[in-house]
Amino acid sequence: MREVFVLAALFLSTSTMAQDGLDFTKLLPEKWSKSNIISEENYNVWGTNIVKGKDGKYHAIYSRWPKSRGHHGWVTHSEIAHAVSDKLTGPYEFRNVVLPARGKQYWDGDCTHNPHVMEHEGKYYLYYMGNKGSGYWDDTSPDRMPSISEDEEWWVNRNNQRIGLAIADDLNGEWKRFDQPLINVVEGRRMVSTPVVSKRLDGQFLMTYKYVKDDGSERGGKVVHVTAVSREPEGPFVDTDIPFITHPTASFAIDDHLEWVYNGNYYCLAKDSRGVWSDHPEGSTMLFESDDMGLDWQPAQNFLAIKAGKINWMDGTVTHTKRTADMPKFYMEGGIPKAMIVAVLPEESEDSYSVVLPLKAPLPETKAFPYQVTEYSDDYELSAAIDRSFNQYSSHVNAENELYSQFRYTKLTGFDYNDGDATVTRRDPSKILFENGKYYVWYTKRDTPIPPVGRFSNDYKIMETSADGLVWNDTIPTTDWDLGEIWYATSEDGFHWEEQGVAVARPTYPTPGWRAVATPDILKFKGKYYLYYQAFTEPSGVRGDYCPVGVAYADSIDGPWTHVDDVVIPTGKKGEWDQFAIQAPTPLIHDGKIYVYYKAAFNRPHTVWSGIGLAIAEDPLGPFQKHELNPVQNSGHEICFFPWKEGVASLTIRDGSEHFTIQYAKDWVNFEVMSITEFMPTGPNAYIPDAFADNKNGRGITWGIGHFINFRGKNNDRWHSELYRFDCDLSLDVHDPEMKDHNYRLSPEIYFQFGLTDKQRKRIEESNKRQNK
Repeated sequence: MREVFVLAALFLSTSTMAQDGLDFTKLLPEKWSKSNIISEENYNVWGTNIVKGKDGKYHAIYSRWPKSRGHHGWVTHSEIAHAVSDKLTGPYEFRNVVLPARGKQYWDGDCTHNPHVMEHEGKYYLYYMGNKGSGYWDDTSPDRMPSISEDEEWWVNRNNQRIGLAIADDLNGEWKRFDQPLINVVEGRRMVSTPVVSKRLDGQFLMTYKYVKDDGSERGGKVVHVTAVSREPEGPFVDTDIPFITHPTASFAIDDHLEWVYNGNYYCLAKDSRGVWSDHPEGSTMLFESDDMGLDWQPAQNFLAIKAGKINWMDGTVTHTKRTADMPKFYMEGGIPKAMIVAVLPEESEDSYSVVLPLKAPLPETKAFPYQVTEYSDDYELSAAIDRSFNQYSSHVNAENELYSQFRYTKLTGFDYNDGDATVTRRDPSKILFENGKYYVWYTKRDTPIPPVGRFSNDYKIMETSADGLVWNDTIPTTDWDLGEIWYATSEDGFHWEEQGVAVARPTYPTPGWRAVATPDILKFKGKYYLYYQAFTEPSGVRGDYCPVGVAYADSIDGPWTHVDDVVIPTGKKGEWDQFAIQAPTPLIHDGKIYVYYKAAFNRPHTVWSGIGLAIAEDPLGPFQKHELNPVQNSGHEICFFPWKEGVASLTIRDGSEHFTIQYAKDWVNFEVMSITEFMPTGPNAYIPDAFADNKNGRGITWGIGHFINFRGKNNDRWHSELYRFDCDLSLDVHDPEMKDHNYRLSPEIYFQFGLTDKQRKRIEESNKRQNK
């Protein structure tokens, strides 16, 4: 075993390996606030962790035991509890005991204590000490205080201390703990306790914990702190055989330690248990650091962190303590400690409590751009690229960007496509609503005797006849969506769907939509339902994809639906950007008004530009006023909009200079790129529970439905569209790290599918010939 001894003389001098910088005393408030105390009337409170939950609230996980048992009752009667607050500093309201006593058939049957909580990839890991006794304390009165000096049974519990782990998917849910300890005793160790786990720069997890040497006596010998490493937070943790922090003259060198990584360096706060590290009072909290992945530690240049002895409160009072800051824990945001929570046991008292200490963010103390991103990082002189990272996107990295996601795709079941012969197509789904205990979606369906006869040429103009001479007519479509109608389906799980039939049929001539009603989207407003759609009055593709927006309404989600006889959002005036078509109408509610976003393509016969417009109305049936800043987005072929916080976010897909981006407009008009992603869904719409809530608190989306247009069946020269499901993490209420991946690697065969055309190959060959002359 490698021993690490550092002479005390070095501890009082400047460490040769310490970087200029971290002075922990400058991060702490000069006076503490009593309003930040976490306490319970009948229980001691100790070792409090605070974690922000998926519900946006602050969750305290802490040890507690009856005050009637005295301070030393922590060994015999502690349990791990849970309290919740809307604010980091409290007040916290007790919610439940998360790790209660569970019986002597378990190694932690009597006591759970000293929790250390860590969030990783959407799960929560609670490391703790547990023990069981002989049953002696079960028969004692509730006010019987255990004594270290007088009760050998106290030592029975202490010697049975082991380290355990509990895991939860949600801080409001259940914690799964295990029947066996995570760290058990081995030969030479009397007990193990007080785990602290941190994530290292190499992605592994470092655990520091203590054991008592088994010297043959009942109470054991020297207290030793050690390190163990694991590739996963649930272990297994393998001892490094390297003592954590030792002192040549102390049998109990440190206690109540806390490790973390800042700006690429490892730091540790630890209590000077026996007053051997300096001339400061015994029990003071000292700062150590490591440049060896958290294995080899030395005192930091600014060694003293918190002097033991007393607490100065903001109200002018003073509390005298023996140690001042026991069992420190951090509340972290973005890898930066935002607050420290310490346990306090006043002098001459048996009652303890915790205090939340807001922390200042440490200065990087470097002239070059710092290793770790902090609130000070954008104070440096920045390149244009780094400036965009801080000031354009929601986060400087995708993994922490709530408006970034990858997408996963699932084939839906329950829909028949007539063996893929292109006579049946489903496409352009609406938003998904959940009512009557099931999901509803509306979409364009075409069911025609033969597939579309139109073929697109290289310039995307449609030919009027098929290869076998057929010409479009009242029953033969030109395009995949020509002669389409709006159908709907329901589902209990979002994967298997049951088609319910036609929702909105094509109206009779001359009501707009008589040729086709397509690309629907749903609005629920004041108890009624409205379906907006592209209202075709001519076969799509003969002149272009020209259409205005129509609407039908119903009192029930299942219909019947009534067409409005006129268009609800007309195309623009002659010469305006949207003069020919308004497509993909997408209604939301904002400030009590109906906001409909739509797509229009313009700039023909030159390079086509696809932009997004906005029309606003007080009533779902209009009149709609187009926004003076239209187009409000410069890109996007298919679109999907959803409320996000106080504004609106959008998936901007395919066309344009900002394609494959996710954008946001706090004012619902002026959009900014929040992230750039890949493999975005085509023809998508989403399940948006708060689409019509109008509460300035949009929570985002996690799944939806889209369409792929290039399915081919037995009639291989024709394609048709099918609906699919996509999943993502664009939600403030979900944390799915797998959806934040940004390093997809496709099979090489996929790349080779996009090879050179014959024309391109010929151009290169001719260039090579000229060069070789």
